Amino acid sequence: MPRLDKEVMQQPFSIIVVLLVALSAGCAGSQGFNRAAMNEVLHIDHTLNQGNRAPSSLGSPLSLPFRLGIFFADHNFPNHQSLRKVEWLSADREQLLQSLAPLQDQRILTDIFVLIDSTVHMANIPEIRQAGARYGADAVLVIDGAGAIDRYNNRYAWLYPTLIGAYLAPGTESDALVMATGSLWVVRSEWHTPIQIVEGASKIVGSAVFVDDGAALEDAKKQAIQALGRRIVDQLQLWMQGSPSPVSQLR
Repeated sequence: MPRLDKEVMQQPFSIIVVLLVALSAGCAGSQGFNRAAMNEVLHIDHTLNQGNRAPSSLGSPLSLPFRLGIFFADHNFPNHQSLRKVEWLSADREQLLQSLAPLQDQRILTDIFVLIDSTVHMANIPEIRQAGARYGADAVLVIDGAGAIDRYNNRYAWLYPTLIGAYLAPGTESDALVMATGSLWVVRSEWHTPIQIVEGASKIVGSAVFVDDGAALEDAKKQAIQALGRRIVDQLQLWMQGSPSPVSQLR
């Protein structure tokens, strides 16, 4: 048989071999999410940071309404399947600003802006507060986050060895989780709120060729930002009304 014919015949076989290898490597079921690892990189201690606890009474109180700066932490940690870095994009910042906009209508906030300062280190709260003071903020909302992907095959994955199935069979699922945190710090005192912790989740189902883990993570991040915005608005409104620990002590 001519050499060219052999190469043509070997191509489909080679593709099938590659698909079988990929299938065997990714055929494990769902592993879930390692929330303990996410809590660790976000420095979350659930025995100390509970969203319904009273704000710290240390330092001088704020007076309402106040000017709020939002600092999105650029948190670097080892990036792997069970733990992903969250990239804060301009669309994410705008989404949170819009979520907090009702606080201006309710005269809790006079202004909201994103605090961007390359000299500030992510975990250094005193530096963040000082940067907030330089830009005219009365308080700074510090946002951090971590993500995770759980990618696995389902019952349709047995069709992957066929060329059509590799592109059309919905045999792969990508579950994404983003854990986001937010804490409010007064720039000229030690007054701060407990860390608010929320989660956003997303799922994409499709063929192994087309399922994009990054897209699932982005959607989960949007859900987390939406949930965090609601949580911050609700807590500030609640504290302002005097329950469980009033923002009226901030007046």
